[in-house]
Amino acid sequence: MPAGSAGRVRIVYRAGDVGESGARALAARLQAQDIAVDSRSVAHDAGARAVVDAVRSAAKADTLVLWLRPGDLAVLAAVPPPAGQVYLSGGMANLDVATLPSAWAEHALISYPVDLPEQRRVRVDYALAWFRIRRLPVVAEQVQVDTHLACGLVAETIKHMVDAFIPDYLVERLEDSVGHRVITGYYPRLALGPNQRIASKGGYLVHLGPAGGPRLIPAGDWMTP
Repeated sequence: MPAGSAGRVRIVYRAGDVGESGARALAARLQAQDIAVDSRSVAHDAGARAVVDAVRSAAKADTLVLWLRPGDLAVLAAVPPPAGQVYLSGGMANLDVATLPSAWAEHALISYPVDLPEQRRVRVDYALAWFRIRRLPVVAEQVQVDTHLACGLVAETIKHMVDAFIPDYLVERLEDSVGHRVITGYYPRLALGPNQRIASKGGYLVHLGPAGGPRLIPAGDWMTP
């Protein structure tokens, strides 16, 4: 979220889900910047009412951050959206198939840590064609395309190692070559350096578009932390 725009932040997440660690990391980072944070944990086995109560109590927050999955996001229809900005975890909301109650869609910004669909199409089609030729069913597109990309990077790196099959050398060659790769799947660019293990480091914030129009509307350009 932009510096100076957060004000009072309410964070809502399900205990025991992957959003818990993200929520805690975000809270620590905001508190280090002297931003007031109120984290609300919903028990992992609690029903929809617990989610509704946690979100409704955030009405006076300037910013609401939700680390919730589609089932929990669906119950937001029972709660009027807050006046402030709303942020959602795109990964937990299922990215390209994320849905929100219409009243919330115009308020919410969704983290989108991959390239936009129309901009990644050619790069992703490369892997999809590979699957089609080998008659491999696509049941989880991003997972399969990411796996194809990772295996391809390792295979290409090993080809250039000749007989020097040393783990540290493999990592160094991969760090040096990944930034020059053209076919990067879901990501606009990749880069690695010493002690870096995340090759794509940015993303978009997107709105869900109205019915009949573009599904995802970027709120700005690709950003890196």
